[in-house]
Amino acid sequence: MERNMDYDRYIYEVVSKNVKYYRLNNKSAYADEYGKITQARLAELCDVSPGLIASIESKKTFQTFSIAILYRIARVLNIDIKEFFNER
Repeated sequence: MERNMDYDRYIYEVVSKNVKYYRLNNKSAYADEYGKITQARLAELCDVSPGLIASIESKKTFQTFSIAILYRIARVLNIDIKEFFNER
């Protein structure tokens, strides 16, 4: 199978937007009174660096990450991991 970089970038962009969306619109026990979790707090809860969360959410960076990291983020945000792949 031939690798399509445009498709790879598209998937990462969809996931990136959704990580940010669910971090800022969150109903988990970790969210503040406005339903938000900071990048630093999410990083702490996922045991990753704040820079990784910032890079995942960045439109300018093509940050790769493992499915395990994505799973950790989903658990902290209290959402099904599949939600990260839905185009909104």
